[in-house]
Amino acid sequence: MEFRPEYYAVLEALSTGAKTVDEIAELVDMEPHDVEAVISALMGHGLVERREKGLLFKKEAYTLTERGWEVLYKWRKEVKGRVEKAAELRRAGRVEEAEEVLAPVESVLPLMLTLSLLDMALYAAALGQLAALDEAAELGGDAFDSGDFDVGDDAF
Repeated sequence: MEFRPEYYAVLEALSTGAKTVDEIAELVDMEPHDVEAVISALMGHGLVERREKGLLFKKEAYTLTERGWEVLYKWRKEVKGRVEKAAELRRAGRVEEAEEVLAPVESVLPLMLTLSLLDMALYAAALGQLAALDEAAELGGDAFDSGDFDVGDDAF
């Protein structure tokens, strides 16, 4: 099965315990109707199954199948590999190649950071953001300084 960012995002959401369309939509920042379409496609590929949740108020809940877990782990490894390769290419000064390597998976990287599946330093290196932070430090500036937050003694 070919990698698609929206499929991967929904599989990751399901792996964290999100079970309903609304839970998944909130986690992956998609509209519920879009999540339903993705889930339908994933069910068609045998990666997700539907179950009923609740005794009185029945709600549809979704879980990964064994094949779904296998595909998720494969894709997760592929995404991490692309991020590592992009970081390596950037360090070698091959920025355009790094961007090409990262392009197919770039939209899922924030989700991976949120779920602690990706190291922030590796993410920054892959996107070329470490260089900007290093330059700011060398110039004596603070990359995160956004104003004077001096608090007087009376604050404590």
